[in-house]
Amino acid sequence: MHRLFIISLLLTSFLIPDKASAWKLYDVEKDSLYLWAGTYTHFNNKDTYSGGAWLVSLEVIKPNNHLYGLALFNNSFDQFSQYLFYGKMFNLDSTYPGLRAQLTAGLIHGYKGEYKDNLLLNEELGVAPVIVPGIGYQKNQWGVDLFLLGKQGVLLGVGYQF
Repeated sequence: MHRLFIISLLLTSFLIPDKASAWKLYDVEKDSLYLWAGTYTHFNNKDTYSGGAWLVSLEVIKPNNHLYGLALFNNSFDQFSQYLFYGKMFNLDSTYPGLRAQLTAGLIHGYKGEYKDNLLLNEELGVAPVIVPGIGYQKNQWGVDLFLLGKQGVLLGVGYQF
């Protein structure tokens, strides 16, 4: 259990650039914003899940493809939740123009009551560290993204970069 937490911290440390402290939180001239919304989810075991899923996320994307953001969503148990994250986007234009992969790591809050033990360390801390990989395609400012939600399911959505 603690090994996964340590591995998560190590992976996150590799994503943080050397000069992270010199960054502005948001530079209007250099950074871009990506507003993303998703509603389609598919879970391995739908019998244990309830409620309609939705997610809205705002990401700040730096020129070096590092990103950070906040996602607000209804978790699979119909509870309002938040995901504060940092990560990196990998452009795969050499494979297929517009294709990209993304890896984020952060903290999720909002799994409560009988569902608080569904995420590692959430029961003790009230927040859980997670890593979320995704793949997407972007044409001009519009994008379509698919994110893997652990081994439980996937989330599909549409975004706009400005």
